[in-house]
Amino acid sequence: MQSNVGDMGQSILVAHDGSSHAQDALEYALETFPDARIVLFHAIDPFEVTPDEGGLPPLTESWLEEQRADAAELFVEAREGVDDEGVTIETDTAVGSPPQTILGYVEDSEIDQVVLGGRGRSAGPGSEFRLGSTAELVVRRADVPVIVVR
Repeated sequence: MQSNVGDMGQSILVAHDGSSHAQDALEYALETFPDARIVLFHAIDPFEVTPDEGGLPPLTESWLEEQRADAAELFVEAREGVDDEGVTIETDTAVGSPPQTILGYVEDSEIDQVVLGGRGRSAGPGSEFRLGSTAELVVRRADVPVIVVR
């Protein structure tokens, strides 16, 4: 069902974690819904520990500022890789476990559909055959249609 008819005024949330799958999802959303409002969204996961991180404790103000700056950079890089001319793209972040954060955002905002990658940055060997845990939870629990781009 790839019809552009009726997508005027739709709001599409594209979840982006910096992975190639997420970038594919953004490209898909831009091509498939050219007249929609795209919300490029990043969940700031306080439970994701990066080994090389300078050791800022999660949820402090400085940690949050650093995470938001990283997300802003992620959004710039994501948009550099796609043709988004004439498209309404908004960006937003929220702190929490990615699936819960995405679902909460969809519930609290006027989002009509979610587009996300089938796997995230933590995809291991053999993972191309499985749906990522975030994608799986969002598919199961969202009250709006979800497109998983593989």
